Amino acid sequence: MSARETIQGHKYPIVSGIPVFLLSEKDQTIETATTSLKAAESKIDAPLYVETLGISAEQRREVERNWASGQTRIDPAISFLIGATSGSSYANSVGRLESYPIPNIPIRNGNGDRLLDIGSSWGRWSVSAARKGWRVIGIDPSLGALLAAQRAFSRLGLEMTFVCGDARFMPFKPASFRCVFSYSVIQHLSEPDAGIVVGEVARVLSRGGFAKIQMAHKGGLRSTYSRTRRDYLSGGSFRVRYWSLLSIRELFEDKIGPSVVMAEAFGGLGLLAEDRKYVSTKARVLITISTLVKRLSSFVRPLIQLADSVYVISRRE
Repeated sequence: MSARETIQGHKYPIVSGIPVFLLSEKDQTIETATTSLKAAESKIDAPLYVETLGISAEQRREVERNWASGQTRIDPAISFLIGATSGSSYANSVGRLESYPIPNIPIRNGNGDRLLDIGSSWGRWSVSAARKGWRVIGIDPSLGALLAAQRAFSRLGLEMTFVCGDARFMPFKPASFRCVFSYSVIQHLSEPDAGIVVGEVARVLSRGGFAKIQMAHKGGLRSTYSRTRRDYLSGGSFRVRYWSLLSIRELFEDKIGPSVVMAEAFGGLGLLAEDRKYVSTKARVLITISTLVKRLSSFVRPLIQLADSVYVISRRE
């Protein structure tokens, strides 16, 4: 099913209930946005839209084969997206996922307030937030990932909707959300684009609302190794950007309001305690070490200087 909606002179496709609010006249930050625009207009690759998933050609063929075979207990798109959206620790689970790895989103219960999940992809953080009583809108440039989220979780009865869009130009009214959450997304943008997104976060947050956003810290041991490698720049325009603690705090305080930065992981990015049963033995060890050091950092504050990723929590006054 597809339709089209006209807003302020723009015509936006609607694919299976998901509006595609990407702007063709803007330079895109990631290739999946470009392919999503083309797919929404042409309807080629429906219903999976595998070209918009941001995975390899071989993985796209596997997604289509699994879908055609009826192996849909785990959505085939999510089974292959897991490596791209949940970190390299999931390499052994790609294409062999047996359950959906839904982490515990580190925010309070929502009590019916609205939350925006920036870079929601296939919806793992959106599901977690909705289970805590938030009314969630997930925004992501990958049409295929959003459709996968809709297929996988629409029967759970959770208050979630998804929008295909660009976080630099969010299609929401000012003060629409009590909370904005984002994990492993804004750190992929250039500094100018990151500043635009954080400005948009401030615009859509209600007064008294808060943002909790994960960023990569340049001072971490693993981060230092990654950003000083000879092939670092070969990661392209969507490679991870590493920020200093000072620059993170300054950006968010300037755009949103009072901000604090706290350690999120040590020894790598995306090391979540809830992921132990899904990842390799090596990753389990790293997760255990990261969890212990993270707890210690609550008491020994200077340890944050060694964190590879951090959360910045900002309040809109």
